[in-house]
Amino acid sequence: MIFARHILISTMMAVCCAGCSRQESPTVAGKWDAIVLNKVGEEVAFDLEINDVGGKISGALVNGDERVPSSSGSWDGRKLQLLFDYYDGELNAELNGDELRGQFTRQLRKNILSRTLRARRGNKAKGDVQIASAEPGGDINGEWVLRVGEGGTERVWRAIFRQRGSEIIGTIIPLSGDWGILTGRIERGQVSLSKFDGINAYLFKAKLTPEGRLEGLINSERKVVAYKSGSDAGGVQAKLPDPNQYMRMKNPSEPLRFSFQDADRKQVSLSDDRFKGKVVIITIGGSWCPNCHEEAVVLNDFYERYRDQGLEIISLNYEYTGDVERDIEQMKIFIKRHNVQYPVLLAGTTDEGEIERTLPQLVNFGGYPSTIFVGRDGLVKRIHIGFEGPATGERHVKLKQELDELVRSLLKIKDE
Repeated sequence: MIFARHILISTMMAVCCAGCSRQESPTVAGKWDAIVLNKVGEEVAFDLEINDVGGKISGALVNGDERVPSSSGSWDGRKLQLLFDYYDGELNAELNGDELRGQFTRQLRKNILSRTLRARRGNKAKGDVQIASAEPGGDINGEWVLRVGEGGTERVWRAIFRQRGSEIIGTIIPLSGDWGILTGRIERGQVSLSKFDGINAYLFKAKLTPEGRLEGLINSERKVVAYKSGSDAGGVQAKLPDPNQYMRMKNPSEPLRFSFQDADRKQVSLSDDRFKGKVVIITIGGSWCPNCHEEAVVLNDFYERYRDQGLEIISLNYEYTGDVERDIEQMKIFIKRHNVQYPVLLAGTTDEGEIERTLPQLVNFGGYPSTIFVGRDGLVKRIHIGFEGPATGERHVKLKQELDELVRSLLKIKDE
C-alpha cells in the first residue's frame, strides 16, 4: 500500500513538473526590433515578426507596410530557423533571455553572404513617438533629386519621403528601380532611414542643411547630396536619366535574337512560331531581384488580360550561382510563387559582362529588371529600365498605366 502511494505521488509530481516545464518553455512568437550589420559594421534596423500557430513557425522581415514572409520555419525552444526559399536565404538565431543572436545567410554568386543579426523583443516599433527625444528640426516631405557618388561614378537618382512629426517613410529610386520602403526618423535635422529585405541592407544617413539640402552617405560609403525636386540646384534635375531612352538596340532595324532553356530544359527562341506576329514583352531579371518579383505581378495581369489578343511574355533570368541545377530550382520557386504562365528562361549569371555576352545586340544595359517591348513585326519598339513598385505610390500607378497603354497600342486595342 505504501509502495502504491509512492508510485502515485511520484507520478503526480512528474505530471506537475512536466506541466511546469511546458509553461516555462520560452516562446519566440511576437514582434522584435531587429538589426543586421552592413559590410562596414553599421546597424541596419528593421522589424522581425514571428508567428507560432499550433506549433507551425513562420516569420517576416517587416519594413513599414512591406512584409517579406518566410517560406517555412522551425523553433526548438532555443534555436530559430526561418527559410526564405525564393531568395535562397535563411535566418538562424539562438534565444538568450530577450535577445535573438545569429546570422542571415544567402547564396551570393560563388560564395555565401552572411550578415550578423540581433533582435530584441519589440517594446517599441521603429519610429514610435514614445522614443522621440528631440524635435524633427526640419521638413523633408516630398520628392527629392539625389547626386550619388563623386566624379566618374556619380549617378542621379530620385527619392520620395513622407514625414509625420519625426517619423519618416520613404524610398530611394535609382534607374534600376526603387528600394522598397525605408523607415526611420529625423531628429534635430539628422535623418536616418533603413531597410532589410533579405537581399539588401539599405542605410541612408544625412543632415538637413540650412540651405535645404540633404548631405550624407548611402550604405555608409557613397556620398549623397539631395535637392528638393523642382529646386534644380546645381542643374541636377536635368541630369535624371530617362528609363525609356537609356538602353537601346545596336541596330533597331534588326530583330532581337536569343535562345535559352526554360525550367524544364526545353530550348525556347524568340524566333519560335509561338511568338511570330505577336507582341512580345521580354523582361531581363532574376529570382533574387525584389523589383522583379513586383514586376511579375504586373506582367501576370497583362498576360491574363491580353494573351488572347496576341500578347506573349518571356522572362530572361540571370541567376547567381552558375550551378544550373540550383539556378533552375530558384526559377521554379519564382514561377510557383507568382503562378507565372509564360516562359521563364535561364539566360546566364549576374557576372560582369554576362548581358553583353548573351544579348550582344543591346547597348547600355542599366540594371534588373529591364523590359523590352517587341511589336508584331518582330522589332523592338521600346526598352524600359527598372521598375518602380508600390513603395513609390503615385509613380507606381502612373508606370502601370503607361505600360498598359503601350501594350494596348502595340496590340492595336482601341479604348472603349
